[in-house]
Amino acid sequence: MVLRSGDDEFVVPQIPQLVNDVSRLNAVRVAEVISPQSVEDIQQALRDSDGRVSIGGGRYSQGGQTAYPDSLHIDMRSFNKVLALDTAKKQVTVQTGISWRQLQSEIDPHNLSIKIMQTYANFSVGGSLSVNVHGRYIGEGPLVGSVLGLKLVLADGSIIAASPQENADIFYGAIGGYGGLGVIVEATLQLEDNLPVERKTRTMPVEDYAAYFHDAIRDNGEVVFHNADIYPPDFTHLRDVSWYASDKAVTKTERLIPADQDYRLEVALEKFVAGSDFGKWSRQHLIDPLLYYPEKVVWRNYEASYDVAELEPDDRSEYTYGLREYFVPVERFDEFVPKMREIFQRNKANIINVSIRHAKADTNTLLSWARSEVFAFVVYYRQGTDAEAKQAVGVWSREMIDAAIAVGGAYYLPYQLQASKEQFLAAYPRAKDYFGLKWRLDPNNRFVNMLWAKYYPFNSDLMAQARKDIAEYYRPVEQTLLTIPEWYLVFQPKEYADYLAAASDPSRFPFFESIDEYWVLYDRVVAISAQNYPANAEYRTMLRVIGISTTLEYLVKGAYEASVGRFSRWLAGGEDTPEDILIQRAHRAYSELIFDEPWYEFDFAAWRDRIWSDTPLWGDHAFRKWERKLFFSAEFGLKSLYAKLIKYAAQSTYGETDKRIYLTAQRVQSNSIRLPEEPEGAEIVATGGEDYIMSVPRWGGFTEIMPKFLNTEWTISDISGNHQIAVSLLAAKAADVSSLQAQELFRSRLVSDDSRERIVLMVAVTELAQLILDVESAGIELEHVFDY
Repeated sequence: MVLRSGDDEFVVPQIPQLVNDVSRLNAVRVAEVISPQSVEDIQQALRDSDGRVSIGGGRYSQGGQTAYPDSLHIDMRSFNKVLALDTAKKQVTVQTGISWRQLQSEIDPHNLSIKIMQTYANFSVGGSLSVNVHGRYIGEGPLVGSVLGLKLVLADGSIIAASPQENADIFYGAIGGYGGLGVIVEATLQLEDNLPVERKTRTMPVEDYAAYFHDAIRDNGEVVFHNADIYPPDFTHLRDVSWYASDKAVTKTERLIPADQDYRLEVALEKFVAGSDFGKWSRQHLIDPLLYYPEKVVWRNYEASYDVAELEPDDRSEYTYGLREYFVPVERFDEFVPKMREIFQRNKANIINVSIRHAKADTNTLLSWARSEVFAFVVYYRQGTDAEAKQAVGVWSREMIDAAIAVGGAYYLPYQLQASKEQFLAAYPRAKDYFGLKWRLDPNNRFVNMLWAKYYPFNSDLMAQARKDIAEYYRPVEQTLLTIPEWYLVFQPKEYADYLAAASDPSRFPFFESIDEYWVLYDRVVAISAQNYPANAEYRTMLRVIGISTTLEYLVKGAYEASVGRFSRWLAGGEDTPEDILIQRAHRAYSELIFDEPWYEFDFAAWRDRIWSDTPLWGDHAFRKWERKLFFSAEFGLKSLYAKLIKYAAQSTYGETDKRIYLTAQRVQSNSIRLPEEPEGAEIVATGGEDYIMSVPRWGGFTEIMPKFLNTEWTISDISGNHQIAVSLLAAKAADVSSLQAQELFRSRLVSDDSRERIVLMVAVTELAQLILDVESAGIELEHVFDY
């Protein structure tokens, strides 16, 4: 019997070569991850390799700025020591993988505070330098204003020092340079005194804010922190939240926010506010007035040590929270706000908050977002993770960028890469100077991430437009996992056909265990997918529908076979009748067809008719003969009707099924000058530079064609725009596959054969051909390569 449904105790495996960010929208498969603890580790890694390199810290950027497919990824989080602290000069030198919170713990005992940082302290210093962050500090500008010097490791492994006085071009290129010039390994920062600060708030119409800020905040030396929160969905009123230097006793005894603080209430309130306009009204008129009512005096370091955990939902698979940021010259504030309001309201954007910050001009960094004194509009919003939601956010985001540029402003680069190249160059007019510096320091273009893959001219993808023109080229990466339970409904009929072909008793086939195995696979792939990728609610719904349908079918069939079928088999002495043999052939034909075609294309009606036309009405074991005729006719008759219904629904919804999938391949270096031939079954559909776009069969044909790339002149760089793919093997139980260059995700049972099991792996697309070769050499059966 079915004792459980699913696999609640499954421990989700980590995919170590998968780099994602806080939004969970940008999973990137890298070739290798290293966690250096010394400069020498970084130098050696660069000297020992010659390919692309990406650099990551806290991973709080939200558009792939920390990763690049198949790159050597340098995870800086273990590179986190304080190297020197001069309390007299109020200066500190650190390894750049250190987080601001870690640094605060080191300097707070000396009553010192960070001069400039962003609101949340989880970010790494190196990441903050790379994006040139800003905060709520009045009288300050971007982070560059507190940096005294840097050290970088360049692409060849050499070290260079940079400051406003030495190698100034590199200093002002690396800060705000998003890891494109080298690895920032050391930074010397100016600090400030720690002191108590008192919170004061005030609400006002948005149109009063610019004058109020100029008169009351801008030049007020007592104001340490300031921001103003505009309330959606009307965007007509705001709340000034300012922190003033104070000589009052603190109302919080802690000098830093405790690292283990519980934020369940904050997360619940955030969800409530994001969920409806009523939630937003409640925040403005009920929640915030209560929140800001008590007097609050805290240490400067306390107010600077916020934890992003207060914003982190339990699950980001179905929806996620994101940031956008737009910089507007202070004199254009009143012109920009109505544009912003109109864009958000017309696009029905789910904006939770718009926080206004102030920054002094930064005229030195090459990628400055504050070429003059600006207000920063920090937009916090919620969105779905499906393709439609991403597209909708892209629309209003690009409109906001145009609105900012139209008033002489800019937008911030650490977020989703939805700006056009034209918008990027308009917002960052000195980008060409940056590109020239990168060309000089990194001539082989080793330091790359998804940001520079899009905007650095020498990363121009000649095939980008061709891929866009192929409607079915891009497929969601998570579907390589989500197809696994769907494919189980292909593997299980084959297992059943093999079982019948071995003259086994069909009444003893483990149908109930098959039901359980489907839901185990469903739970496992959903759990792995939820940890690493968007939810893909549509695909999950489809899996639940076919799972419920299959469950009902197998319950009925299992119960029937265990009763009437077993009785008729006993009466026949365990012998096969002609009907049994025909049913075996029908299930074999079905199991073979569904590897290459949708199941509803099988001609159930023809096989139903054949059990009457191809087998005699009378003969030995008459009860078994007629029981099999009637049961098989009922089963295949119902499936025939159901198949017609599903086929009609599928074609009405999706049109004709595309039986091809697309990949990008390159020709392996060869002395031959002839044009390379594609593997049999593949077709070249476009070429550009060294890239060739090919179409190959989907489903079973995909697994058949992949090994053909082993003995050809081709190497595959992506499949459907993805750089990782799931593979299943069939092997003896407890077989050792640790030598294979792939990540084992889990093992699955074959319900009719206890001696073997299914092993599901995740492999880099670039390593797929080698994996297939290694599997063959090990004498293991390649079951399937799960396309998307």
